[in-house]
Amino acid sequence: MDLETLQTFIHVSKNNSFTKTAEELFCSQAAVSLRIQRLERELCCELVSRKTKKALLTKDGQLFLPYAQQMINTFETGKEHLLQARLMEQSEILITSSSTPGTYILPNLMFLFRQKYPYITIVNNVQYTRNVVESIRARKYPLGIISQPYFSDSEELLCEPVLEDPLVIVVNNSHPWAGKSRIFLAEFQKENFLVTNPSTSLIPYLEQAGKFHFKPEKICVVGSVEAIKQSIYENLGVSIVSESAVKQELRLGLLHRVDLLENITLMRRIYCIRRKDTVLPLSTELFLNSIREHIYTKGRELEGTARSGN
Repeated sequence: MDLETLQTFIHVSKNNSFTKTAEELFCSQAAVSLRIQRLERELCCELVSRKTKKALLTKDGQLFLPYAQQMINTFETGKEHLLQARLMEQSEILITSSSTPGTYILPNLMFLFRQKYPYITIVNNVQYTRNVVESIRARKYPLGIISQPYFSDSEELLCEPVLEDPLVIVVNNSHPWAGKSRIFLAEFQKENFLVTNPSTSLIPYLEQAGKFHFKPEKICVVGSVEAIKQSIYENLGVSIVSESAVKQELRLGLLHRVDLLENITLMRRIYCIRRKDTVLPLSTELFLNSIREHIYTKGRELEGTARSGN
C-alpha cells in the first residue's frame, strides 16, 4: 500500500468515477483501476462496486474511507511540520523584480503566500529589467521576476515563463477612440504611443501584427507605468499596459479601455530568472511553486466556468 493508491481511492470516493479521477490525477483510467484493485487485494475485500456506471463505494469501502483519509492527513501533517521546521531557518525570501510584476502582480501573490506561511518575510526589490538581470547574474538575489525576456537563455541564466499577464489598450475618456468599441491595430501608427522604455517588445509585436511601422517621433518613452497613466490623464497619447496596472482606473471610469477589431489576444508573459548553477533556498523555491499552483488553480477555475457556460 502506498500514498498514491490511498489518494486514488479517496478521489474515487468523491467523484464516483474512474474517468474523472484519472483526469484529476493526470493518469489513465486503467491506472486508476489497477490502483484500486491493488488496494482491494491488500485488504481482501471489494471497496468499489463495478455493477453500475458509477464507481460507488461498497460497505467495506465506506468503512475503510475514514482510515484512508486519516493516513493521508497524518502524512501531510508530518510533512508540513518537517517543512516548517526547515523553513524557520530561512525566514526571509529575497527576490528582485521589474516594475510591472513587482508593483501590480506580485503583491497579491506575496499576500497569499504570507497567509499560509506568516513567519516568512518576502523582501522584493523593484528595479529596471536590465538591473534585475544583472543582479541575478551577480548573485545579489537568487530569483528575479521580469515582464519580458530581456535576454535569451545563456550559459549562466535560466529564464522560465511562470505567468501570463493580460494587456489592455487604454486612452483618455475624451480621446476619439473612447467613442468606439473596437479599433484596427494599424490605427496606432497615427497616435503618440506611450511606452516605459525604448526596448519594449510591444513595438515590434504591434508592427508585425498590424503590418505597419511606427514613426520614431510617435514613440514616447515616459519611464514607468504610472507615468503612462498620468500622460493619458493629460491626453498626451495612448498605450497598452498590464490589465493589473489599470484595474482600479478602469473600474472607476478614470481611463477608457478599447478592444481590437482583429482577432488578436494581447498577452505578455511574466518570467522568473535565476542562475543555472545555483540551487534556490527552500523558502524561495516554495514561493515560486506557490505562484505556479496559484496559476494552475486559476486556470482550472476558468476552465470550469467555461464548461458551465456552455
